[in-house]
Amino acid sequence: MNAEKYAGKVARYLRCPGRKKREIRRQIAADIQAAAEEGRPLEQVVRDMGEPKALAAEFNESFSEAEKKAAGRAKLWKILAVVLALLALLAAAVWWALPKMKYLSDSNVFSADEVQEQAERILTLFNEDDPAGMQPYLSEQMREIMTGENMEQMKLFIGPDWGKMNGIGNVYSMEISQMGKRYATVQMTVSYEKVSVTYTMSFDTDLNLAGFYLK
Repeated sequence: MNAEKYAGKVARYLRCPGRKKREIRRQIAADIQAAAEEGRPLEQVVRDMGEPKALAAEFNESFSEAEKKAAGRAKLWKILAVVLALLALLAAAVWWALPKMKYLSDSNVFSADEVQEQAERILTLFNEDDPAGMQPYLSEQMREIMTGENMEQMKLFIGPDWGKMNGIGNVYSMEISQMGKRYATVQMTVSYEKVSVTYTMSFDTDLNLAGFYLK
């Protein structure tokens, strides 16, 4: 163990303000170095000074109550600073993970008109039971989901017979940012002869369909 390392271990157990702690640390390191320069083996010098905790206890006995209290307050403030830093990091992580929304018209990434046009294109292909025609407009994950069989099951979830589409009603669009990614989400209500269906579609920044839900 060299002089600096030994002095650092002693300083760790000192109950005094930081400035005095640094002075004692420098003095201990200087004393060890001076003894070593006189020819004494460094290991022997350190051994003679005793265990770092025991030497620190001797110093602590000489400190006033005011110095000990000041050291205690400084330690509490240091702990508090660490806790606050961890809380700040946690808050930042939670904020980063939570979805943040704004109107698509305020987006600097998506065009509201282009997103709605893409949503209507997907809707047309879905109504026509055309999974092959839909493939170029799907994200990699959605290509595995939007199969003919799955699309049929989605429709059966609403009902066995929808009838012809009458028209598109209310359309709402938002931009959602979450975990560093941005999506455009469109919700539209579509009326058919026998049912009314609300579609929710999400698109990535390449306008590929990334999510599809209906009720």
